[in-house]
Amino acid sequence: MSIEQIRPPLATWCKPYQGMLRLWLYDLGCVSFLGTSLLGLVLGLALLISGKTDVVSLVFAMSTVSAAAGIAWQLNRLVATETSQLIPGYQAKVLQQALTIAIAVIGFQVLACVIFSAYEVIAQLWLAVAVGLGFVWLCLWRSHYFHLSFALFIAVPFLDELSSRLSLWASLIIVAMLFYRVVGLCRQLSWNSDARVVYLNAVQMGWMWLPSIKGVAWVAKFERLFHPMNFFIGPVLTMMMLALPVIAVGLMLFSWLFDIDLPIVFLIAQFSVISCAVIHWSRIQRWRATETLFLLPSYSGLKGMKDAFFRSQYRFIAAMVLIVTCIGLLNASFKPELSLLFLLHLGLSTFWGCAIMLGIGSACRNSHQATAAMLVVFAHSIIVSMSFAALRDHDSITPWLLLDIPLTLLGVLALRWGQGQLWKFGVTAP
Repeated sequence: MSIEQIRPPLATWCKPYQGMLRLWLYDLGCVSFLGTSLLGLVLGLALLISGKTDVVSLVFAMSTVSAAAGIAWQLNRLVATETSQLIPGYQAKVLQQALTIAIAVIGFQVLACVIFSAYEVIAQLWLAVAVGLGFVWLCLWRSHYFHLSFALFIAVPFLDELSSRLSLWASLIIVAMLFYRVVGLCRQLSWNSDARVVYLNAVQMGWMWLPSIKGVAWVAKFERLFHPMNFFIGPVLTMMMLALPVIAVGLMLFSWLFDIDLPIVFLIAQFSVISCAVIHWSRIQRWRATETLFLLPSYSGLKGMKDAFFRSQYRFIAAMVLIVTCIGLLNASFKPELSLLFLLHLGLSTFWGCAIMLGIGSACRNSHQATAAMLVVFAHSIIVSMSFAALRDHDSITPWLLLDIPLTLLGVLALRWGQGQLWKFGVTAP
């Protein structure tokens, strides 16, 4: 018997961080979440230094749930890999690395809040930890729940309202209970045949899943409006666009019945830019299908296909701006403070956010570039959230409208530039 075979289990923990960079930073799905989390930490610290604590809670919560999504992604990948159980101590190392990342993110945020005396942010921070732990627990319990990762980011704006109704001790008790459940499931990790399917589908669909309804004639006609842009992502895009107004109206009624202030318009505007990121992410993941699209009897060569693709993108941007504006006008009947000037700013911000995202996304040729392009989503979220904070504080909206003008021009230029970059090297390359 060799020395390695008789070595006690404790020895597997001697180098728990060996290979950590390769495991966590070379996996595109994981690093996209962890990169967002790191950006949130840096931006949150900058906001604390500048004294803008009203936005810090949102940014730190976004960082926390992003880190939770990255950890859930690695744990799902762990149970999807059959060989992970054959390597002694491998699972233990991954779990300890995941715990280290979680402690580092939470510890940094709590320490920053204490140093800058932003104690009111800590209550919402622990709620974000509870949401993240709940998501990790769901993914460990059933792997397919990872498809609902987008719901994490939708839940973030609601935490501020929820934190005012829950005490800090109640949040800590929820965190402790969820942590106990997560630890219990981590001790029972075993290979899961469904986890690999979830892994592949999540990579190709940009971590987004919605149910599909087929055979409805008017849905098929609606889908044709956005062809060939939706060729790679499939019916998910149509279902998302149809679900947004329904969800918004439901949240408005919920907010009105229970007298809860929900940032509904902010969520819809944010989700519109996220959908633009997912469109080109799916195009890159399924780039081999470009030849199939090119062979369809619908275009006069490659230039005709590129022109049709961008015309469908223009229609998509117009549709998203229309959806956000209509939802904003409807929400204004419940919230009189939503003035026409602010709704104009919201429509313009949706336009330039979608235009910049689609323009840069068209120029992306690999997954790393597409991941970096998603920073546009984060920048759009920060600008819009700060304008909402100005509206809440009864500040002037004019500076935000003036900011929209150059950003709108930038969006138009990004679209024109992206049109020249898309399929620049033919249909046999992304």
